[in-house]
Amino acid sequence: MVEDNGMKAKTRQPVTALDVPEDNFLRAQIRAAVETYFLERNEMPPVTYEALEGFASSLVKSENWEERYHAFIMVCCGNAIWRPVVSATPFDRRIFLLPQCLRNAALCEARQDELGLLCSECGNCSISGLLRAAEDLGYVALVTEGTTITSRLIESGKVDAVIGVGCMEVLQRMFAAVSKYSVPSIGIPLLTSGCVDTTADTEWIKQEVANFREDKSVRLFNLQHLRNKTRSIFEEARIVQVLGAASSKTETIAFEALLSGGQRLRPFLLALAYEAFAEEPDSTVLSKLAVAVECFHKASLIHDDIEDNDDTRYGKATVHARYGIAVAINTGDHLIGEGYRLIAETTLPSELIREGIRIVSRGHRSLTLGQGAELISIRSNQILPVAEMLDLFDKKTAAALKVSLLLGAKAGGADDETIAILESYCHFLGIAYQIQDDLSDYQGTRGDIAVRRFSILLSILQEQLPESEGANLLNACRHGDSATVQELLDRYQVPDAARNMLLGAVTDARACLGSLSNLGLKLALHEILGKLFKEHI
Repeated sequence: MVEDNGMKAKTRQPVTALDVPEDNFLRAQIRAAVETYFLERNEMPPVTYEALEGFASSLVKSENWEERYHAFIMVCCGNAIWRPVVSATPFDRRIFLLPQCLRNAALCEARQDELGLLCSECGNCSISGLLRAAEDLGYVALVTEGTTITSRLIESGKVDAVIGVGCMEVLQRMFAAVSKYSVPSIGIPLLTSGCVDTTADTEWIKQEVANFREDKSVRLFNLQHLRNKTRSIFEEARIVQVLGAASSKTETIAFEALLSGGQRLRPFLLALAYEAFAEEPDSTVLSKLAVAVECFHKASLIHDDIEDNDDTRYGKATVHARYGIAVAINTGDHLIGEGYRLIAETTLPSELIREGIRIVSRGHRSLTLGQGAELISIRSNQILPVAEMLDLFDKKTAAALKVSLLLGAKAGGADDETIAILESYCHFLGIAYQIQDDLSDYQGTRGDIAVRRFSILLSILQEQLPESEGANLLNACRHGDSATVQELLDRYQVPDAARNMLLGAVTDARACLGSLSNLGLKLALHEILGKLFKEHI
C-alpha cells in the first residue's frame, strides 16, 4: 500500500485484504452508508492515508461489515470526501482512466501507442462504450496501465480532476500519485483481478463519469494558467503600463532588473491568494501588487549580490558588476520605494492599504535582520547552530513568501484567522525551500557548499561532529577545502538528515492547511508543496 502523510511515499505491507464485494447489493449498501457517514461530517479534502484508515475502521465497526472489505471501504471514503469537488469540476478539465485488462484478450482488435490502448470500438468488451460516454462529455479519456501518464498530465496542469478505474493495488498507487499534488480524484475498483479479462461495475462507472453539479463555492485554481497570467505581467509593455515609462537611467536599470529572469514565485503566490479571496478581482490592483512584490524581491537580490560578491545572476552580469556598487545600491533602494508606491496607489480601501504596508514593512524588517545575522556570522567565520539557521531561514526566505501570500490574501479580503494560517504555512514552506536549495548545492557542484560556508548541512554537521573534529571543519571551510567538507558530510550522513528535516517542514506546512476554509486555495497550496518538493515527497 502507499501512504501520503507529507513524507516520502513508501511501500508498505497491506494491513487488510484487498477484496471487493462481489454482490452488487452489498457494494451499493456500503457506498450508501459511507455517503451518509460523510454527510454528517464536515470533512474537507485532501485526506491522508491514515485518515482514510481511521474512517474505514469506524465504519467496519459501526456497520458490522467484514474486515476483508476494509480497503474497499477506504476507497469509498476517499470518493465521498472528494466527490463534491470532482462533481463541480467541468468535464473538459477531467481525465478518465480505464485499465487495459478490461479488454477481451482473445478478441480485442485495439492497437497500442505510447499513451496506451487505441480502442477500435469492436464491441467485444465494455471499454468502447465507457470511453464514448466520457469523451462525448468532454473528458480526456485513456486506456492505460500504471500511474506515469496520470502524473505527467497532472504536473502539466492539463487536468483538474481524475476518475480512475483499476484493481485495488493500482488504485492505491494512484492515490499516491494524485495525493502528492492534492488532485481531486474518484477511484472505482475492478470487480475481478488477475490483469486479464477483468470485469467492472459499469453502472457505477457511468454514474461517476456523468456526475456534475455546479457549485460556485467550489472554485479550483489551474496553477499553470495562473502562472502564465502572472508571467505576462512582467512583459516590458505591461511593466511600463504599471510603473510608467522610464525617464532616467536609474529607472531604466530598475526596469532591466525587473525584466530579468526568475521563477516569479512571489508574484504568483500573491496572485493566487488575491484571486482566492477577492469577490471581483481587479486586474489593475493585481498587476500593481504583483509588480510591487517583485520590486522588493529584485531589490533584495541586487543588495545580496553586492554583499555576497556575486558577479552573475540568471547567467548575466549583476547590476553592480555592470554599473558599480553605488549605482546598484541606489537601484535597489529605488525598487523598494517603487514597491511601496505601487501599494499606496492601488484603489484598495485605505485600511487594506495600511494593512498591506504593515505586512510588507514587517517582512522588510525581518529580511534585514536575517541578512544581518548571516553577514555577521560569515565575517566572524562562524557556522551557526541548526536552531539559529532555521530562524534565519524564517527571517529571510519565509519572510519574502509571507509578504507575497499575506499581502495578496489581505488585499482580497481574508480575515485575521486565515492570515495567521497562511503565515504559519509560509514559515514551514520557507524552511523547506531553503533546505532544498542547500541540498541542491550539495548534489550539484559539490564545491559551492564549502566555499559559501553558509548552509544548513554545515550546521547539522557541526552539531554531529565530536569536539575534536570541529576545528577541522572550520579550518576546511575557511580554506575552501571542499574534499574534507564533502568527506565529513558523507561520513556523518548529513544529507539524509537534511532531507528528513525538509520532509518534516513539508509535513508541518500541510498540517497548517488543515483548518483553512478556502478550499480552492487550500488545494492549490497543497499542490504547490507537491510540485516544489516532488523530488523528495
